[in-house]
Amino acid sequence: MANLVDEFQRSWLTSLIGIALFCFGVWLLTWNEGRAVHHSHSLDETYNSAVTVNPHERFGYDYNGRVVHISDSLFVDEPLTDVDYGISIQAVKMKRRVQMYQWVEERTARNEDENGEAQYSINDYYYVTEWRDKLVDSSSFYVRHGHENPRDIPLKTVSHVAPQVRLGQLSVGDEIKEKFDDWVEITSDERPERTDVKLHMGIYYHCDDIWNPEVGDIRVQFYYAGATGEPVTIVAKQENGVLVPYETSRGHKIALLRYGNLNINQMFTAEHYDSKLETWKLRGLGIFVLYASSVCLAKLHKILFQQVPILNDVLSGDPTSSNTIIFSFSLSLMVIATAWVFYRPMLGAGLIFAAISPLLYCTMGVYNPI
Repeated sequence: MANLVDEFQRSWLTSLIGIALFCFGVWLLTWNEGRAVHHSHSLDETYNSAVTVNPHERFGYDYNGRVVHISDSLFVDEPLTDVDYGISIQAVKMKRRVQMYQWVEERTARNEDENGEAQYSINDYYYVTEWRDKLVDSSSFYVRHGHENPRDIPLKTVSHVAPQVRLGQLSVGDEIKEKFDDWVEITSDERPERTDVKLHMGIYYHCDDIWNPEVGDIRVQFYYAGATGEPVTIVAKQENGVLVPYETSRGHKIALLRYGNLNINQMFTAEHYDSKLETWKLRGLGIFVLYASSVCLAKLHKILFQQVPILNDVLSGDPTSSNTIIFSFSLSLMVIATAWVFYRPMLGAGLIFAAISPLLYCTMGVYNPI
């Protein structure tokens, strides 16, 4: 134990970083696997409860409160309009994006050499003009004179949602409408009546010269999502003729939306695939964090496990050793397996065996050298 304290005192900063990374990595993997387990369970429950309905048939209260799978073309009752620019489109959502031409500060650091050696660092500031969605506060610039931005943007970015959207005989609820987020630019060629607004390539400019804009000039673009007539498939609960998210027994809300005419198996297969892809991204991050933690704590590990002959031989204490990678990977698998063992015991048991296998392999390599 004395050796452990001495090593910690010699490398206290690296050790603290390693401990922090270890805690964060374990938390990230645990949270990610818990989320994946619950989401997978919720999808399975929703799939087992879902029933496919014909969008062109009127069905009564037999399906009220049930999870339904419905596929048809969207129908928006009334178009969304922006009278100031003469925009009108039948879609679930329409967004007006406003940008202002502003000064932007860029900073680069360079080292000043003195007698051939770098002694101190100096920041160089550059100022360029760009179209920005949000207001850039020029009061914090290093050189404020000649680089002042307006204090506010007179026009605001806003989104409009159609009040009535139908899929077959069912209305689409507000929470499902929010899932339409694949924005497509509206390239209108209808010039507005206002003479101070210029139109070029579907973009509306509030400026004197679109080729030489000045700071404070504004441009406006329009986008839509979920145009009427587009084929869409939804899995959600039907409640009094309205599609709303289904709340599972674990309290998770499930509402699936995808473009195209997909059967129920295709819907859930695609959803499981997207969920696994997201889960593996976070798994990779968690494994990397635990590896970084093992690198920082390699020497402490060596001292801590020196009383265990197997681990003492496997953990060499060298941060660059391949055994350090194996140890961090096995630890990651153990955390992942813990989350799955209660939901899918066979999968969890397989992951535990996979977590132990690298250590067994290293042990065999230690005690059976070639």
